[in-house]
Amino acid sequence: MKTLATAVLLMMAIEFRLMSAQPLPPVAAVKTNIQYVDAKPILETLRENLLPSELRVMTRAERELAWPAWVSRHDSTIRARLERGDEESVVNFLLFGTTFTELARATERDLAQFAGQASAAPGSIIHRRIEDLIAGIASPGTDERLQFARQVVGRKGFDPTTAAGKNEIRRDFNESLMSFSAEIAILSARRLNDPSVELLEKITRFRDRGLSSDTSIFADFASEQALEAIKAEGLLGAGSVRRIAIVGPGLDFTDKHEGYDFYPQQTIQPFAVIDSLLRLGLATPDQYRVTTFDLSPRINHHLEAARQRARAGDAYTLELPRNMDPPWTPSLVSYWERLGDRIGEGVKAVAVPPGAGRVQVRAVRVRPSVVVSIVPEDLNIVLQRLEPLGADERFDLIVATNILVYYDVFEQSLALANVAKMLRPGGFFLTNNGIFELPTIPMDWVGQTDVTDMRLPGIGDTGDRVFWYRRQ
Repeated sequence: MKTLATAVLLMMAIEFRLMSAQPLPPVAAVKTNIQYVDAKPILETLRENLLPSELRVMTRAERELAWPAWVSRHDSTIRARLERGDEESVVNFLLFGTTFTELARATERDLAQFAGQASAAPGSIIHRRIEDLIAGIASPGTDERLQFARQVVGRKGFDPTTAAGKNEIRRDFNESLMSFSAEIAILSARRLNDPSVELLEKITRFRDRGLSSDTSIFADFASEQALEAIKAEGLLGAGSVRRIAIVGPGLDFTDKHEGYDFYPQQTIQPFAVIDSLLRLGLATPDQYRVTTFDLSPRINHHLEAARQRARAGDAYTLELPRNMDPPWTPSLVSYWERLGDRIGEGVKAVAVPPGAGRVQVRAVRVRPSVVVSIVPEDLNIVLQRLEPLGADERFDLIVATNILVYYDVFEQSLALANVAKMLRPGGFFLTNNGIFELPTIPMDWVGQTDVTDMRLPGIGDTGDRVFWYRRQ
């Protein structure tokens, strides 16, 4: 009898353990626009010149009445910036892609030679890249990036299969490159770590640009360093991070630093954050859930498609390139070497094609259970949040890297109000963008982490700074 009772208790314990090991369910909250009551303290605290002009001229009563319509219009305005971001991604593809051409990637020197010209000089690397990309867009085949580039030029009414359409694309690319090279010149002349550059310019420097979908292993490295420091100070305990949100997870299309186009498009940050939390013991396997917030239908579709494949047992493969020029710091190399070891296993990486430069690639096959733990949400963090959230549904950690810099101070303030509403008391918000602290938002700055990722000849160390904010 005792043996039977013991067996029953053992079976119950095993059943309880299996039940408790199930991933956390998704929250039942829905996307909700920020209400005037939440925006009112911000409107009354910020200097008038930092408010949108249309709100600045209104009385308090007029603002309250106009608020719902303003939020709806501004949401459309922000989402429209996605198209400009897509166009900028195609320009990066033009300069740095390696699959549609045998030419080397463009350099800052190539851009400097182009600067001030109405069009790329015949025979120059940029001119030849333009011609190669136009040919690729005309016949994209199954290449997903060329198909996307064709969609982007098609939205402007350009037909890449006709001589007239090719001329229009040629002219459009040259105009886009003129703007791109001018921006590079400005940034080179006024380095962002130059103390003479005003804080406001630094923290909002991309407020007039399209919304980019680029990703960066540098930001993921900096986030892990910040989480490690927070743990060392005893501010987060073992297994205490269960619900995580990532604002703008991104999609690796191509860019001049570490994005390449010789592997399928991928998102990295959701997996990198999970990997870091497990490595540091801040999260427990199968006891966490990640929610991503992004405006881009392309990114949200990519994540949902990966989840559907994972439900059928398919893994998600991360291709992790390491650009050998300029050299990474040893700590960043170490991070690259271990990234993914807590969420999957190493597999053979894709081959590096000619023209890609000195690149090493390692690959990780992410377990399906990790992939299905990530839930994408179409949400504009500036103007929207999930609501209502129960006490056990609020987030323990929200990460927003390379995101707030695309917005002005008023938009950043609204975003912080939304973040604070979704965090649990004691929960952390990590961002690598300095922000104006407002007494109306219940989050405290509690620390920061400075990270060095590269040492550039003639320039010095480059890196990132991650700010820690904790919900009151």
